[in-house]
Amino acid sequence: MSPKLKKCLKIGGFIVASIVYVLMSFLVYYTKNDPSKIDVWVRDFCYSIRGEKYGAIYWIFRLITEFGDYIIVSIVLLIFAIYTKLDYRFFVCLFGLFLAILTNVAVKNMYSRARPLEEYQWMVEETSSFPSGHSTAAAFLYTYLAYAIYHLDVKKITKLLWFIGLEALIGLVMMSRLILGVHYFSDVFAGYASGIMVCCFSMIVYHFCEKNNILTDGLIAFIKRADKE
Repeated sequence: MSPKLKKCLKIGGFIVASIVYVLMSFLVYYTKNDPSKIDVWVRDFCYSIRGEKYGAIYWIFRLITEFGDYIIVSIVLLIFAIYTKLDYRFFVCLFGLFLAILTNVAVKNMYSRARPLEEYQWMVEETSSFPSGHSTAAAFLYTYLAYAIYHLDVKKITKLLWFIGLEALIGLVMMSRLILGVHYFSDVFAGYASGIMVCCFSMIVYHFCEKNNILTDGLIAFIKRADKE
């Protein structure tokens, strides 16, 4: 794939994700924060298949949802920092994740959308509902990691398996928010779009740093060189 085509795909992904995000935002705004028909349909479907609280489905999705929470996200970031030796890949990831979370918090405060009915919630969440922060963090972080792995010198089958696994994880995190009853479909879909939007922008920054040799050897190596000079 040519560099020009890769750049077009990143820009195209950013535009498509932005459009989806704006459409979801308008949908929630013009329904006055009430659930739309698709929100109600997906909510009722998830409630119909999840069974009783504290059953197997509860514990499975209670674990999966943590992959969009700050504890596991922080652990993944730490591992990524060690692996990359604090090079540009890590700092672009950190910048993108911060931007994604900042955008999510700002929109949450703007909309202040109520979460689904409390009696159907399988976990306690203090913040407002739109958009889903777990979906935003997962969509950004795991898509970015898939992109970073794509650029490693490893077998194509390894890249493909990582890509499938990470993208499946994003879908499961989104599903977990619906099964646990703490989000509507529009919340998680907007969160996903937001994460992909920021990720596409971060990919462009990633390529810029790589092309201009910015921290390609890592922060520690950069400091050592600076001390010698």
